[in-house]
Amino acid sequence: MRHPSTPDSPPDRRLVTLPPIVGLSAQQQRGVHCVFCGTTLYTGAVRDLGPQLIEVHGSVVRWFPRSCLSCPKGQACR
Repeated sequence: MRHPSTPDSPPDRRLVTLPPIVGLSAQQQRGVHCVFCGTTLYTGAVRDLGPQLIEVHGSVVRWFPRSCLSCPKGQACR
């Protein structure tokens, strides 16, 4: 049994399929809005989906998608 003060184990981000970055708003790409539903995110009510790499104009860029805790598309990450 896990002690209540023990932090949750990191989510398995491989289970989440992210939408294509080209279809996301600037706020979704920056992690201000949920990457799935577009809801504005607030501190303490976000799910970090981990750093992602994408090629843009010949360069590899890292982006940090996040989702809301209630978004059903991000539930596999729990």
